[in-house]
Amino acid sequence: MRPRNRAVAVGVLLAAALVFRLCLAVWYPSDEADDSAFYKLAARNVVLHGVYSGETEPPWVPTYVRVPGYSLFIAAVYGIAGVDNDTAVRIAQAAVDTATCWFVACLALALTPRTWLPQRRRRAQLAALALAAACPFSAAYVMPILTEALALALGTALAWFAARGLAGMAEGPDRSSGVPRRTGWWWLAAGLAGGALTMVRPEGGVLTAGAGVALVIVSLWRSVAARQAWRGAVSVVLRAGAMLCLGFLVFDGAWIVRNALVFGDFQPLNPRSLSMPGDYEFTGYNRWLKTWLDDPKYIGPFYFEVDRSRMPVDQLPARAVDSPQERQLVAELFALYNDGSPTPGTAAPAPHAPPAGLKQALDQRFGRLADERIRRHPVRYYLLLPAQRLFRIWVGPHAQYYPFDGDLFPLKDLDTRTYQHIWLPLFAGLVMVWSVFGLVGGAGLLADPSARAGLLLVLLVTVPRLAFIGSMENPEPRYTVELFPLLSALGGVATAKLWPPGRDAAADA
Repeated sequence: MRPRNRAVAVGVLLAAALVFRLCLAVWYPSDEADDSAFYKLAARNVVLHGVYSGETEPPWVPTYVRVPGYSLFIAAVYGIAGVDNDTAVRIAQAAVDTATCWFVACLALALTPRTWLPQRRRRAQLAALALAAACPFSAAYVMPILTEALALALGTALAWFAARGLAGMAEGPDRSSGVPRRTGWWWLAAGLAGGALTMVRPEGGVLTAGAGVALVIVSLWRSVAARQAWRGAVSVVLRAGAMLCLGFLVFDGAWIVRNALVFGDFQPLNPRSLSMPGDYEFTGYNRWLKTWLDDPKYIGPFYFEVDRSRMPVDQLPARAVDSPQERQLVAELFALYNDGSPTPGTAAPAPHAPPAGLKQALDQRFGRLADERIRRHPVRYYLLLPAQRLFRIWVGPHAQYYPFDGDLFPLKDLDTRTYQHIWLPLFAGLVMVWSVFGLVGGAGLLADPSARAGLLLVLLVTVPRLAFIGSMENPEPRYTVELFPLLSALGGVATAKLWPPGRDAAADA
């Protein structure tokens, strides 16, 4: 394809991506009751009161229960378009996600084997852009006021910058810096993207660490392959790694200093429990949940509704207990939570509304029960359940926030009024299509030695995150949406790999 035609194709694809996302943002606005409310409230407090706080009335007590990046993004939009202008926020997210499509295309180009002809590499870039523009799973997150759209952009940018940095490691070092030519700025940019991402989603630090590990492995491996002195490889790693860390600390360092000055506490991210100092963390109950919860449908009633409503003990699956005696004990614990009565079915002397709640002593009893279950079945807890969680949240329609959202099975329960019987199977099939694209593209990188560094980077920014998601007690499908830009990039590689190479030779001749 000629440069002019390629530029036209890029423009058309980006325009189509933007229109698609604007339609979703304007026609199908959506929110998460708790998460969206906090992000908007914190943004309002920043704009109106100049403090990052989750309070609804004065005094505006500062908070660190969530990292501030996304609320500051909303505050910036509010400052331009007006406070509480959520439509403007969604439109801004549509623009950000369109930019993500271009980042995907650039990432695909950076991942393609250096042995490929230029025309073939550009074809991979264009195919990746088309896949990213058409991807309904990432585009869905322009509709709710949630972190995902911004996190997708920063995470993809991080992968792109790191891939460019790794590609440059094969070149000779610059005499002034000792870092391979043109890679120093790429590693600094990767650090900046990783730091900003961590201020939007705290697990962004895992992706940045993955990029750093890839830097170390690739540098040392290439040094060994070229039979060079280890000292030179170590020097390159230290210099490039320093630039990565410097960029990362620009954002995360500011948050650490703020928390130290305001709270006198070292808090580099936000607490896993989303609690402030002095608040009791329900670690025992959450650990018990992780001994059996492997399906997102149980997260609502047994996780998000804690201390809000009664726990439906009759909805517990059979795998939540290992014996009749344990079932009796769990029933007693839930009775204490629901009614303050140790006897199931016996009402407390006075009604509780809200329920008796998850008190510290009750949480500790759940914790002891969790410890017993873990001791009996460590393989189930540490290996089987995380794998089951990942499988269940991946194999599904990923139709969150669309008007036809729902569970694919049982098929007989699909709502024909919202056309679930059409859309949900289609979306489930598209998930498999993107998965196959990713696998084929990864296999293509593995087969070419010049592209294996890029494949290593992709694995190091995805596998640790997947392990983290599998270890959570509330594994939601939306936590995996960050994988789709990477799959689109690999899909571009797969498309170009399957294209007859003779045509590329003729085009470049």
